[in-house]
Amino acid sequence: MQPQLSNEPTRETVRAGALLPAALPAFCTARVILITLAMGVALSVLLSLVPGIGVDRWNHFGTTLWLVTWVALVTVALLCAGRRWLERLSLPSLLTTVVILLLAVTAASSLVAHAVLQSIGWEPQETANEFLIYNLTIALVVGLIGIWVFSLHLTNARQINAAAQAELSALHARIRPHFLFNSLNTVAELIHERPDAAEQAILDLSHVFRAALAADELVGLEEEVELARRYLDLEQWRLGDRLCVNWQLPAALPDIRLPVLTLQPLVENAVRHGVERQQTPGPIHIECQVGRRSISLVIENDLVAGNSRPDEDRDNGIALANIADRLALVFDGAASLRAGPVDKRFRVKLVIPRQGHRSQTQNPSGSSS
Repeated sequence: MQPQLSNEPTRETVRAGALLPAALPAFCTARVILITLAMGVALSVLLSLVPGIGVDRWNHFGTTLWLVTWVALVTVALLCAGRRWLERLSLPSLLTTVVILLLAVTAASSLVAHAVLQSIGWEPQETANEFLIYNLTIALVVGLIGIWVFSLHLTNARQINAAAQAELSALHARIRPHFLFNSLNTVAELIHERPDAAEQAILDLSHVFRAALAADELVGLEEEVELARRYLDLEQWRLGDRLCVNWQLPAALPDIRLPVLTLQPLVENAVRHGVERQQTPGPIHIECQVGRRSISLVIENDLVAGNSRPDEDRDNGIALANIADRLALVFDGAASLRAGPVDKRFRVKLVIPRQGHRSQTQNPSGSSS
């Protein structure tokens, strides 16, 4: 099957500005939960240091920490459960809803805590209503401070991501001329000797360039793999036996979506920085490892040192950084990219969340391109 890389119904197009981070973070992640708990501990410490509490600060700290932790975890759980609905709201409505939710959870938790603490022998210095108003006031102040900090963070994130979008558009607009010229030269050589191969090379070239113009789209993993295969087919005509590709893929690729041109630039880097610099065959290993919660894409090539140009190394670093930024924006930091030398090979590993998709992992099958 040859995927169509433009205007197809199954493609999920990122809306204008959709590469910007979502208004709400992924509350279900361990990172956000740990940050929330750390802030709860800090707030409990501050409340325990308030003058006038007396000598029983440790007991005050314990009860405060218990209440604050309960409020924080319940609020985060509710925000996690209702994230899809909340993100449909406008920003002012969203912030108002979050504050109201925080106050509601605080009120319910305060009333329950006051009753429970009294039942185990606690002698409160204030009535239940005073205890409730005290906690609601603290929650409101904390909520307003959180909104102010969040607005600063969101403004800064949008500025950074706008710059990243501009850089992304510039990178896609500047298609590497050497690849175009090499491909056209290959086609010219094939026209007279192998017209059918020349026609296929033109089709492969058009698919690669069409994908390069689709900077803001999400495609299926199968399409990304097919695009990488087309690119390698083009380079195979030019490099011949020097290019040897070992694919290790499951029989059925997981149904996940990722930014277009995620895999192909990594494969191109392996060709440029590995195969092109060698006179002997330079093997490229491409593997898809399927896990329960994520998949890993691994690209390896021979590590060739001593004959690289500074501009090539800079382009390689820009490409890796660009892909890492795009993954971070689309997957809200849940995806990762790691690259570096491993056992005299240059290894790039992409880890992409499966976003709830489930599929059976099958024995990989290898093939050479």
